[in-house]
Amino acid sequence: AGSLAALLLAALTIVVGGAIPDSSLQCPNVQPCDLQCGASCSTSARSAFGVRGSGRVTNEHAQVAAYEAAGNMQDLIKRVTAVAEQQALAATRKLNSNEYPDYTDTVTGEWKTAVPGRWTSGFFAGVLWQLHSLTGSQMWADLAQQWQTALADRQRSWVAQRDLGFIYQPSFAHSYEVTGNKEHLRQALAAAEALSWSFNPATGSIESWHGWQPSGATQKYKQIVIIDFIINAQMLLWGSKHVGTAGVDNSLRMDTDPATTWRDMAISHARQVAANHVRPDGTTYHIVEYDPDTAEINKRYTYQGYSDDSTWARGQSWAVLGFALMYHDTGLPEFLAAAQRVTDKWLSLLSAQPAGLAGDFIPIWDFKAPYNRAKDGPRDSSSAAVAALGMLHLAESMGTDSACGKKYLCAAVSTLRALASSKYLADPSSGDGVIAAIFKHGVSNYPGGTGVDVGLIYGDYYGLMAYSKCAQMEACRSIAW
Repeated sequence: AGSLAALLLAALTIVVGGAIPDSSLQCPNVQPCDLQCGASCSTSARSAFGVRGSGRVTNEHAQVAAYEAAGNMQDLIKRVTAVAEQQALAATRKLNSNEYPDYTDTVTGEWKTAVPGRWTSGFFAGVLWQLHSLTGSQMWADLAQQWQTALADRQRSWVAQRDLGFIYQPSFAHSYEVTGNKEHLRQALAAAEALSWSFNPATGSIESWHGWQPSGATQKYKQIVIIDFIINAQMLLWGSKHVGTAGVDNSLRMDTDPATTWRDMAISHARQVAANHVRPDGTTYHIVEYDPDTAEINKRYTYQGYSDDSTWARGQSWAVLGFALMYHDTGLPEFLAAAQRVTDKWLSLLSAQPAGLAGDFIPIWDFKAPYNRAKDGPRDSSSAAVAALGMLHLAESMGTDSACGKKYLCAAVSTLRALASSKYLADPSSGDGVIAAIFKHGVSNYPGGTGVDVGLIYGDYYGLMAYSKCAQMEACRSIAW
């Protein structure tokens, strides 16, 4: 562990010339578990990963050493952005503005679309807003506002499902931060308020879906909370910062001080996720089912994972991003501890994957699922995208000049390099049959047979958001190799 720390510290201070800024950094090619902050690689992980004394990866499926021999994050971000622009522009020319990309067809590669209100319906506007952030082009802002229009004033219409953060934060919340449009603020705050009514004080958490009976659920009186909702809770934190202070306008409301109430709800929800979704070893359950009156846990299980005791990759990545954002927004040490636990476990699991994937920064769809060689896992690139964004936020919050911050930054960069490789990044120039998404090889719901080995709109959104976040962080955009 000591020699690795020295390697990282040395590698991250190397100055390179050329077109790259003098402050550019380098991350060494090491296995994921070497980038944990609070632990080191096990002997079995090292053996599975196939690393020789030089530290160079020899496993044919491990991606890091197979990337371009020399490069830097600035050029990588430009390359990914160029692909994203082509893919997004093509989608806007083929789809109506009330049709929302969801996942790509396994035969044609074209987008299957969702109607307004599906949990994925805010992500395409989010992709367009991220392109505006990356390029500064007003065209992308105009298109983003066009694609979010059909989502307006529907917050009360979706009583059963509560994915208001997934829908309104990438769209209207982002739009307000760019444009200052008060109507867009109203739409985002309405989403936060609607989400607040799904908070159950007895369980201290937000109900995910009302009346949902997933496979594996009990027949008991229930409140279901999925791990994904630690991301939706961010809508409450965002709303708490923008709703304004308590005053006469709120004096007759139940929430006389919504800024405080919504923040407290988000914190409470995250605390319950840390206590009840996160296992002692740092892995996560997909679903916790509560008795809504007594807060007793009926059952912990999965819906999209391999088994009730397995670790669904995207569920783990939701925890990585969710706790990183909670710490970033609240500064509460308990969320830093939770973020490090689930992130270190993510990195450890990457190195301990089944034969054929060990050490790859793009995970199999469930870390306990058998490896299907014919399907190359299958992998889930969307999980990697979410985790990369979480690790960037964690590195920034901890300080990219700190030992742990540097490790998480390098883990995020290695993930972004993997996503930008030809294996995962679409190639719009390849002719007929090209996938319409930005990133290939995502898995939506393997047990349900939906969206397996496809492009996913949320993989595109969180992936592009991670590259945009890297571009905003000098320590990230300056990295070279």
